[in-house]
Amino acid sequence: MIALLLISTLILVTAFKTFFSQPLEILATYLRTLKQNPKKSHTIPENTFYLKEFDDLKHSLHAYHQNLQNAQTELHHQNQLVWEQARRDVLTNIYNRRAFDETWNCLLELSINRPVATAYILFDCDYFKALNDTYGHDVGDEVIRVSATTIQAALPIDSPPYRIGGDEFAIIVQSKSREQVLEIATKCLKSLHQFNFNSIGIKEKLAFSVGISYADPADSNDFINDIISLPRQADIAMYKAKESLLHKIQCYTPKLEHANKSLVSSTLVSQIVEAVQSGRNIVMNFQPIQAVETDQLYFESLIRMEGDNGIIYPTDIFAVVQRRRLEVEMDVQIIQQVYKAMQANKIPRHTGVAINVSGKTLLQSNFVSLFKDFIPLLKQYKIVIEVTENTLIDHMEYAQSVLNELREQGFLIALDDFGSGYSSIKYLAHMPVDIIKFDMSMTVALNSDEKTINIIKSTAEMVRRSGYDLVLEGIEDTDLMSKSIEAGATHLQGYLLGRPSPDAICPPSIAPDSSTKLI
Repeated sequence: MIALLLISTLILVTAFKTFFSQPLEILATYLRTLKQNPKKSHTIPENTFYLKEFDDLKHSLHAYHQNLQNAQTELHHQNQLVWEQARRDVLTNIYNRRAFDETWNCLLELSINRPVATAYILFDCDYFKALNDTYGHDVGDEVIRVSATTIQAALPIDSPPYRIGGDEFAIIVQSKSREQVLEIATKCLKSLHQFNFNSIGIKEKLAFSVGISYADPADSNDFINDIISLPRQADIAMYKAKESLLHKIQCYTPKLEHANKSLVSSTLVSQIVEAVQSGRNIVMNFQPIQAVETDQLYFESLIRMEGDNGIIYPTDIFAVVQRRRLEVEMDVQIIQQVYKAMQANKIPRHTGVAINVSGKTLLQSNFVSLFKDFIPLLKQYKIVIEVTENTLIDHMEYAQSVLNELREQGFLIALDDFGSGYSSIKYLAHMPVDIIKFDMSMTVALNSDEKTINIIKSTAEMVRRSGYDLVLEGIEDTDLMSKSIEAGATHLQGYLLGRPSPDAICPPSIAPDSSTKLI
């Protein structure tokens, strides 16, 4: 009986081990293997289990693993797509600014231990903003797309282009000589020049400017800082290329750096910055702008500063202000100083004053409110806000809104430096301005050949027919004044009529029926 019981127990244990324990151990081992190496394909041989339930469980686990593996593969693929799309420019499908920044930061880290000769090439389409406005955004976008694909096709496969701005493309080239880098840039520029932009609606020759900077560990005492400086140096070189009609590729040299810096002493810089930030030592001068046919006049406000060694003039002031990005601060000080001058009766009543503002100030959200204190003075003064042509054209939609708001309050708007930009004529009918001021070069050109004079006269006539007053500045002698009046000027400005002065001094009238005339 005992023997039978033992045999039965042994049979049961063997059966339990065969049918339950071993399958469970096999399944546990299978799961551990999947956990340790989930990407590898693992299978349990067929006919391993005697019970159908374990066999079904095996197939379910295997199917679940396969589905999970497929899902992970798809997720990885989607993540790769998202990663790639986040680093691709939507318009051109080349790498974008984010991709460039990541590549550049990685390059800087690698350069610490593995310095390699590195070049930075910067491409830019000349006058793109004006071209984009002239032909429309669709054509402008196509120019960007074509430029990107053309540059990309001309580059080595290991040096892809990056779109880092509106019409700016950057290329990083490593392990090449200076000569090889120049050849690469030349090939790209040649490809751009050979492309038929007429096919996308551009009816004029497009120009591109290229700046190149280069750092070689073999001739560097501080290679990391040299690498860090490459983008800024390429930018300087590119803008030098923009100044030339022939040499559209410029390689950075220290000479360009020196040319880019104003010869302003550190002491003078400190005085200018302190004056802009505090408002102290700012002296406003006023130069008359005289009507041709009446006795009416107003005065342009011009900034000066009192320095330790005498008056600081605009050339030095603007050089420092632009380099230190203090345009807004300076404009605010000028606006406040002009208001104080009007309150102190330094500007005769029933005349007027013109205040220049920069593009950066125009874009400030509080721009209109900067002039709120002047509103009560509009009953006794003509108050003109001068903006430059490039500022207005570059921000036309926004400028129309804020400038029209000021016009509704009673201010007048003058467009300064007309004729120095690219799209003046196209925008003439839509400019939210009352007064056009010809760039001084156009006034001086009245002493030029007959063809040039006729062009200026025709432009002046078009301005007048459009309903604008026309100011010609730079009048220094009676001959140029006569030519300016003949050309169609309604107002004149220049040393002949009056030099800038801390007190607004009314000049003799130039009106034909005036008793005090210059001519």
